[in-house]
Amino acid sequence: MMPIKTRLMLLGMASLVNAAPAAAQRVIDLLPTSNQDAVIAALRPGDTLRLVGTFETPVRFRNRDFGGVTVDGRNAVMREGAFLQNVQNISVIGGVFGRTDRDTRDWGTLRIDNSSHVSVSGATVVGNGNSLGAGIRIARSDYVTVRDNNLSGHLGAIMLLSSTNSLIARNHMTASASDGIQIVDSHRSIVSANTCNWSVRVGNNHPDCIQFWSVGGRPLVSEIFVLNNSAIGNMQAFFGGPGTQLTFAGNYAAVLFTHTISCGNCTHSSFFDNVLANLPDAARAAGTLKVGTSPTNTIGTNMSYDLRGRTDGWLPPPTWTSFVPNIAGLVGSRWDDRSFGFRLDLGEGGGSSAAVPEPASWLMLWLGFLAVGRQLRLRQRQSSGPKWVAA
Repeated sequence: MMPIKTRLMLLGMASLVNAAPAAAQRVIDLLPTSNQDAVIAALRPGDTLRLVGTFETPVRFRNRDFGGVTVDGRNAVMREGAFLQNVQNISVIGGVFGRTDRDTRDWGTLRIDNSSHVSVSGATVVGNGNSLGAGIRIARSDYVTVRDNNLSGHLGAIMLLSSTNSLIARNHMTASASDGIQIVDSHRSIVSANTCNWSVRVGNNHPDCIQFWSVGGRPLVSEIFVLNNSAIGNMQAFFGGPGTQLTFAGNYAAVLFTHTISCGNCTHSSFFDNVLANLPDAARAAGTLKVGTSPTNTIGTNMSYDLRGRTDGWLPPPTWTSFVPNIAGLVGSRWDDRSFGFRLDLGEGGGSSAAVPEPASWLMLWLGFLAVGRQLRLRQRQSSGPKWVAA
């Protein structure tokens, strides 16, 4: 009879001979002329799908767990956008989505529906500035990351609808007709280090940098951390309600409208380290914190400034917070970076070293935008109205 040791050695050798080699990660190109459905269907977990060229029809990912596929759009323009519907475990890096000559066929330029562990980073998302459409629209999804993107020209830049465990960080939004980020019927998410900057009000829209609201018959918006965001220009800053267990900390507002932080009927919420200012051309008083009368709210130190009439170009310094939420590192796609501060390498301090432009830099941008529309606005303004006098 064969000794046990010998049998084990032979079994081990057989296992090595019969073991299938691990599938190598592949880079697969998708061109505008490719059979899109066939190429996407052939993807395996860990593959990179590289988009190359200008696509005149939407790029669609549907009804599948991709197991960690990366979509590299850095060499592509998707003029009709992209849709991710009922998908899991996929990351989109780079690319230009949308068009500036006319509306895209779908209301959302880059849509994420009924999906989980999806991320979009480093993309440019554009619209044609006619008060229609959304830049990035997330609905009924979990663990979604939207970070380090540039968005302009939509009614709303980023919309988070009926979703949870999301991370929206370090996005730069300009020229939105209405809102920068809308948070609707959503929970347990971090919205941090985003910037809103636009000078022109489109029609009668009431623009907000970040707006949130709850839906009747549904639980209140809850566990949203709004941290170190910057709003400068012709807008309201951070506005909405009702909600519960919300945190507004380290945010910066220098705006023309009255509301800087308004949290109507909010409860069990915290407000600290925020800088709230109007701009010299503002029609009304200093930025203020409006949170209702609930004794469950906690209000720390917040700075309020009235800059009306100043001509020296001065804006108050920020007080970026180093506060770390209890859900930090737990929300957003598991396939992507989950840092929420100004830098990817946060280190200690939770991201208090800002890569976001300082307020003085934003003021120069604001003055530049303002100069373009200044003559038109001066004609429309009554002679008794307040004036911006550049330094």
